[in-house]
Amino acid sequence: MRKKLGEVLALNLPIDMIATSHGVIWRENPTQIVEKYALWANDYQENQITILYDTMWNGTKALAEAIAEGISMEDSDVIVKVHNIAKSDENDLITEVFRSKTVLIGSPTVSNSILHSVAGFLHLVKELKFKGKKAAAFGCYGWSGESVKTLNDMLVSAGFEVLNDGFRVQWNADTNSRAEAVTFGRAIAKR
Repeated sequence: MRKKLGEVLALNLPIDMIATSHGVIWRENPTQIVEKYALWANDYQENQITILYDTMWNGTKALAEAIAEGISMEDSDVIVKVHNIAKSDENDLITEVFRSKTVLIGSPTVSNSILHSVAGFLHLVKELKFKGKKAAAFGCYGWSGESVKTLNDMLVSAGFEVLNDGFRVQWNADTNSRAEAVTFGRAIAKR
């Protein structure tokens, strides 16, 4: 896409209108969308970290909130967004991943794996082939604890640079594990 956009811009043709095969017709300053596409196609990211999770008993939710707190404490300039995958529109979540420099994904361990909502969302993320993005995983577990490793494997497969081994807590987060999650968030903000 970048190559083709460069070719179009290099022609230096006067463009009065861009009419797509479906959707918006650009009449005013039509080259603005070409310039935006060139920007977006170049491993686009804003100073944003997005935390996406699903939860069973609110343990993973508590971790997500504590991690967000840690990120904000460490870097007040970064935009931090937190979304429950199961309660959010998939398109909105993809937009947040697109904007983000780092994405954190959380899921409790369920049947030695992760929640279906998280697995399905990561499958979609993989199909979109994002480039130049960092990621980390977190989650709660009862006795086996595979979710964080599973998430890391899926993130690597989707092309993300996984920053660390992730963060996991047995059972729901207590005062100590919430403090550890804040510390984890601070470490993520430094990367």
